[in-house]
Amino acid sequence: MSAPMFPSYVAPVHARHGSYPPRYGWLVKTHLAVLDNPHVFATPRAIVELGAGKSAVASMRFWSSAFKLTAEIPHAPGTANDVVPTAKSRWLLDEDGADPYLEQDASLYLLHWWLLAPPCLVPAWYYAFCLSPFGRLKPDLLTAGMLRAAAAANWKRQPTAATLHRDIGCMIRMYTRSAHDQPRVTLEDLADRPFSALGMMSADPDGTVHLSHMAGDRTPTAVVAYACLEYASRSVPGPGIISLDRLLSDAAGPGRVLRLTPRALRRALQAAAARHPELSVTNTGDGTEALTFNRPPLALAWDVLDESYGSVRQRLGVRPEQDAREARSPDRAPVEQLAFDAPAPKISR
Repeated sequence: MSAPMFPSYVAPVHARHGSYPPRYGWLVKTHLAVLDNPHVFATPRAIVELGAGKSAVASMRFWSSAFKLTAEIPHAPGTANDVVPTAKSRWLLDEDGADPYLEQDASLYLLHWWLLAPPCLVPAWYYAFCLSPFGRLKPDLLTAGMLRAAAAANWKRQPTAATLHRDIGCMIRMYTRSAHDQPRVTLEDLADRPFSALGMMSADPDGTVHLSHMAGDRTPTAVVAYACLEYASRSVPGPGIISLDRLLSDAAGPGRVLRLTPRALRRALQAAAARHPELSVTNTGDGTEALTFNRPPLALAWDVLDESYGSVRQRLGVRPEQDAREARSPDRAPVEQLAFDAPAPKISR
């Protein structure tokens, strides 16, 4: 059996997080800072305005980019990039946006989906959730699998095992609780590692990681429907159909990324279809079920999601679906050439 391979939209970007997982409040702080000043990361004021140390500020910049909440605008060689909020960021994190302080679990599931969507800047995360054939993951085996996937993808810059260990350690810290004997997520966890609330991963004292096969069953209906339609739009831009089997088992599909069981996926899509007549779950006649949509799936995805948050697009006058269209644009730079992949400008004290 051939080794899994990273797809072209997964960038060979490693350890830009500085070993910091995204902390509570980081994304909205970054959003407000770049909304006010696109040059903030090129100035000594970044440390003051973001209220974090130099290495944490660089991590905040990375995570906002990885979640598709900021875009890097390059200028002449040798000059710092501007950093601007995307329409997704405006929709989610504006003062009157959908959920600026990420108080709803739905928003964390949504960000987790965006993190692994194209273009993906976190290869370790992508490998663990989308490519690994195992639910029980030892760091050494994860590293070996990632090295094979990178080699199969013919990346010009092959990662080292040491670098991948840093990525894997950050990923595990992001999704697991701080103490193995704690039965519930603590306040410290919610501040230091808010994504641990999703229950996607658990870790043994020896470092073995367990991926939950049903953590996503708590994902709100609108987020499941959004993810399914957004995923369908990557191959079916207009009205069409996609099988539930594909949604469950495709490497980067909602089933694997969100950790959904077949029952939970079907239940969520049927609930979404009951509210949105453009959607339906049908039997194709050969014993399989499929999601059908009579409008372009990306537009429908945002209609379903936006309605569940109280019609934010109309209130703010933003069109976050444009971000996804731009990511698919044929004249967009290859993912290996993303502006963020260039060395970040130094911040002097």
